[in-house]
Amino acid sequence: MDNNSLIVEGFVFPSYKEAQIAQKEQDNIEAIRRRIKGADGKTTYELYCKLIERDMFRTMVGYGFLYEMRYHLMEQYGYREQELPHVQLPKRMEYDSMAQLNQGKLESKVQNLMLIKTKMTITIVALIFIIVAMLIIAAVNPNVGYVNTEHKILNKYSFWQEELERREAVIKEKEEQLKIDSEE
Repeated sequence: MDNNSLIVEGFVFPSYKEAQIAQKEQDNIEAIRRRIKGADGKTTYELYCKLIERDMFRTMVGYGFLYEMRYHLMEQYGYREQELPHVQLPKRMEYDSMAQLNQGKLESKVQNLMLIKTKMTITIVALIFIIVAMLIIAAVNPNVGYVNTEHKILNKYSFWQEELERREAVIKEKEEQLKIDSEE
């Protein structure tokens, strides 16, 4: 979106939507100017009052026109300040309320992200605690599964080997005795 699409009657609007509203107001202002061209003071005064009463304008373009009409009524037709109704500006412009809504959404997102961050931090701390506890248990516990199992298996095989060697020795002795007995 180019910057020129945001400019209406010398005013730069913060959004394209507001610029469109201002452009519609400008078109209406041109139509009103054509209608009141050559009108008397009373007609202009009545139109001014109706425009204020109906709250026809929402942008600075419209408020500028109302100010221009007010000045024209005082200068050309002799109306006093007190006789003319005042132009009531809105408490918040449309873009202010939109900015406030956007700010509310952003604050909500930030709060959600902070909540997620807190949950993740708690989860990470818990996992670190579990890992440290597992390492401590592995280092301190003498009955660590696979280390003791390996020692048990080695001890069992060495016992079997000793038993086999002992039986083999007994068998060799018996064979030698049988050889000696058969030679005799």
